[in-house]
Amino acid sequence: MFAAGFSLLALTSAHNVSVKIGVSGGILLLVLALIETVRRLAFPRSLELGPDSLLLPHISYEYKLREYRIPYADIRRMWEVAKGNGSVLMLQTSERTVAVSSLLLPNMSSYIAVRGFIKFQVTPTEPKPLPPAEAGKYILHCNYDGSGEIYVSSGEIRWRVKADFSGRPHHPYRRFQLPDFVVYDWTDREIYRFKVVRKLVLAHFVMVENGLPVCTIRQRSLFLNKYTLDFANGQQWIFRLPLFSVMFGGLSATGAKIRVRLLTHNVWHVWMDEMADNPPLVAALAFIHRERLRCN
Repeated sequence: MFAAGFSLLALTSAHNVSVKIGVSGGILLLVLALIETVRRLAFPRSLELGPDSLLLPHISYEYKLREYRIPYADIRRMWEVAKGNGSVLMLQTSERTVAVSSLLLPNMSSYIAVRGFIKFQVTPTEPKPLPPAEAGKYILHCNYDGSGEIYVSSGEIRWRVKADFSGRPHHPYRRFQLPDFVVYDWTDREIYRFKVVRKLVLAHFVMVENGLPVCTIRQRSLFLNKYTLDFANGQQWIFRLPLFSVMFGGLSATGAKIRVRLLTHNVWHVWMDEMADNPPLVAALAFIHRERLRCN
């Protein structure tokens, strides 16, 4: 903000920007930068790792400094997400999901030490029995390279997903080559494979199981926010991803519904009607999740 404010004033002095806009905009940016600097110096934030819980600072929407105390025993699941030049450690409890970013720590060594300490505290000495999974509730996690996991409501990994590059070097998504998207079970046995039929405008894909087509997936919008799913058993779905929204939804020809909440770009929470809950539909949603990441 300091740099933008001074740059705007410099452009004004060089008569490249009108005086009214340049002076008012430059002063506004400098004031905001000063407020942010005072806030950072007056209210330093730190991550505290205690013997039984961690204390995580948080800035609320009211711009007030708050703290989350999270007992290690309440952490149900932890995973890591790549973000820019750093990594983010995601911690999920029954009440919320919080993030510990390496970019907010002094260096990568500090982040690795924090990650290792939390992992040591969270990993139980004796495995705890998992609660029974609820029908129709899933968590989809996918990285930008197409690899990830599909969790059931109990936190157990049900399937793994991966982009099959077949030995090709990547950047994973070339202009004219798109790797297959594959869904595996917990024994790494291939269950479903998604192949591209047409990649460019209004792309067209097919999901196969044991070499036989199971579902046809088509993009129906140039904004890449509408898909149709036509299953071989006659099921038909329309899935919409509204722009500027974290809530998505799908509707079948029989009236069954799917609701999706975007937790982060890499993590979706899925609720679907029990009557519509089936593995091919979950796999198709995981593929649409990958497509949204790829196109973004």
